[in-house]
Amino acid sequence: MARDTRERLLTTARDLVHASTYADVGVDDVCRAARVNKGSLYHFFPSKQALGLAVLDRNWELMRALLDQTLGAQGPPLDRLDAFLAGYASMMRTMREHLGGVPGCPLGNLAAELSAHEPVMRARITEVLAAWTDRIADVVREAQVRGDVEPTLDATSAARAVVACIQGYSVLAKAEDDPGALDPLRPLVRTLLLLPR
Repeated sequence: MARDTRERLLTTARDLVHASTYADVGVDDVCRAARVNKGSLYHFFPSKQALGLAVLDRNWELMRALLDQTLGAQGPPLDRLDAFLAGYASMMRTMREHLGGVPGCPLGNLAAELSAHEPVMRARITEVLAAWTDRIADVVREAQVRGDVEPTLDATSAARAVVACIQGYSVLAKAEDDPGALDPLRPLVRTLLLLPR
């Protein structure tokens, strides 16, 4: 029962933040939507920041699962990266159906909103984005070993560029309320990595 309550609070907070912003979602909003009293919320999350960190960690958990599923699969590295990007676009389509609009990247949204004035959140966001970048950099290095990507290309810089492209296209998809705005991302990333240096 307690685990169900915590999960309901976390899922509700995540959905509300995606549909709006972290700043606009209050503890009362989460309690009302989850049909839970404040005492229960504060039992699991001693502050709004603690709840926000839990939302961030859940977003990363879901992104990490997609990374594991796609980048950890068998096959050529660039095909696996392509599968990740396709999975990401599919996730945006699912979120649009669930929330009634394209929310953009859950991690990028929190980074854009909170990094300037929430040092604890900024530190965690930085860790998450670094871990995401590292996962993509590993794939770039594998592709370099296979001869699919220029060997002199700095894998970490290339991975940061990929994450930046994902974030940029996510903003476009959110602004246009169209997950199809992410469609050019896959060929663009492949071209970016294959350009001669």
